[in-house]
Amino acid sequence: MKKLTILYLSFAILGVLSACDRTEEPIYEKLSDEHYPVIVQNTNFFTPAVPSAGYVKGTAVKIEFDYFVREPINEIQFWEKIGTADSVALFKGPAVPAFSKIKNCDTLIYNYIVPSAPASGTTIAIRGRVVNKNGLTKDRVLTYRIR
Repeated sequence: MKKLTILYLSFAILGVLSACDRTEEPIYEKLSDEHYPVIVQNTNFFTPAVPSAGYVKGTAVKIEFDYFVREPINEIQFWEKIGTADSVALFKGPAVPAFSKIKNCDTLIYNYIVPSAPASGTTIAIRGRVVNKNGLTKDRVLTYRIR
């Protein structure tokens, strides 16, 4: 009788242990090996920095776009949205490796001219986007006003 009790107890413990396999639960499932792009949130996205009153029409500005390459990149894009109008593509091009040892990331400098057509006080948003070959994207947006 004692052997039979030990045998039943062993099966019960084994059943409890096998029921606690956490790899079967959905919370532990690996969803994907693909990673989103990583954009560095540097303080000098625009050079010169955005003045509190905004930029004067026609000002030449450099956009510094810093990013990490974790997955192969398809392209880098810059979009401009003036006021409530639809966004317009400023630049679409392949990511050219330009690794900065100082910043420890890749850097793209885009020369941008503040448009002269919008009225003073108009809000303009510049969106930088990294598009990976796997289709995942990451954006960085900076907004300024026309003076």
